[in-house]
Amino acid sequence: MSKEIYDGYVLHRRPYRETSLIVDFFTLQNGRVSAVAKGARSSKSDKKSLLQPMQSLNFELSGRSQLRNLGRVESNARSSVLSQMSLFCVFYVNEVLNRALPEAEGFTRLFQQYELTLSNLEGLSNRAATLAELEPVLRNFEFVLLEELGYLPDFEYDHQNERPIVSDKSYTLLNEIGFCESDGQQTHAISGAAIIDLKQENWHRDSLKAAKLISRIALRPVLGDKPIKSRELFMPRSTT
Repeated sequence: MSKEIYDGYVLHRRPYRETSLIVDFFTLQNGRVSAVAKGARSSKSDKKSLLQPMQSLNFELSGRSQLRNLGRVESNARSSVLSQMSLFCVFYVNEVLNRALPEAEGFTRLFQQYELTLSNLEGLSNRAATLAELEPVLRNFEFVLLEELGYLPDFEYDHQNERPIVSDKSYTLLNEIGFCESDGQQTHAISGAAIIDLKQENWHRDSLKAAKLISRIALRPVLGDKPIKSRELFMPRSTT
């Protein structure tokens, strides 16, 4: 039976039969893949301790079905140690990835952004960063995800008037269309100044608020209406 070697991270795992796990991975080579980790829940198995979020892994998969079998598993590097809030951010990113990505389709740039996100969250965790400092990390990740899936709007163009976005106007985001000028009275109106700042990665209170709204709207067709469970971890104040 042929074996394939992957580098990746655990996105999610769930019990399977008496002693096994079904594990969803995000891999460099082939995007999201799933496998059965036979006997991983047994007290004699060393796989369970390795199959954790944020742990960079090198592993083998075998089988021809969509759900393959996990063989050898090794750590590529030490696992990250995060504060509670940074850890919640990882849970959120993993849940979004697991729901958004198609099966077995490579996303090299997104994988690199994922590793950068983990590294940035660890760095912020080490110095007890505020929520405002964590938010740009999540928004940058979401924007790369949206771009890779073809759902990121053009931050420079007003599709209604077919002209560049200007700072003194207000806009609404319409999925599959883009930003369109509004009168600023709509619930989801976004200032042109904030959109321009987002294009330049100029983070402040207004641009962070706009980025969260844009992500929520743009991710809706990707994630559907089912609530993101990990958002509950951030209550009452959310970065996601």
